[in-house]
Amino acid sequence: MIFEKVFEEINEVVTISKEEKDYLKSILKFRKLNKREFLLQQDEVQDNYYYVLSGCLRSYINDKKGLEQVLQFSSKGWWIADNESILYKQLAKFNIAADLDSEILILSNTAKEESVKRFPKLELYYNESLIRSVIFLRNRLYEILSLSAEERYINFCKRFPELKDSISQKHIASYIGITPEFFSAMKKKLKERQICLESSKFPENKYYH
Repeated sequence: MIFEKVFEEINEVVTISKEEKDYLKSILKFRKLNKREFLLQQDEVQDNYYYVLSGCLRSYINDKKGLEQVLQFSSKGWWIADNESILYKQLAKFNIAADLDSEILILSNTAKEESVKRFPKLELYYNESLIRSVIFLRNRLYEILSLSAEERYINFCKRFPELKDSISQKHIASYIGITPEFFSAMKKKLKERQICLESSKFPENKYYH
């Protein structure tokens, strides 16, 4: 059932009834994406939140040099959006595209607001999701400012063990903040030093993807 995962997450925050589940089914739109397909491009106005059922979405910008800078990967069980564009009706600063063939649920901002009017307790879940996103970005900034590229890559492998060999290595390098050439050399050194990238995972933490 395509709605099962998101209902489980909502029920962790607030218990929802069959009526509320049926209503959510009516406003959450299912969509399949092909690899490299765009959901949002810079300089468009965003109006949707995207929930990943399978696959992987990537949020990134193209800098003034035309280089891609990856901010975020969202895999199964995570929401992704340009919140600033939605809230303030501004042009989006980020692109969102599929890094793998993906399945998602789409929630428009209008539908979200109407759902809160009809079932006020849903706002607790939406606020929880927003807090989760803010904490993720704070932790992301901490890694960029405080950890070495090698440490950031090891953390990436622990956080996304299912992605490290399935998505573009160029995109992983961008996420870590290094060139593809440096990334390739770094991985070779880690292998030579027999650094195991699969020996442990991050403890379960809904605030840190």
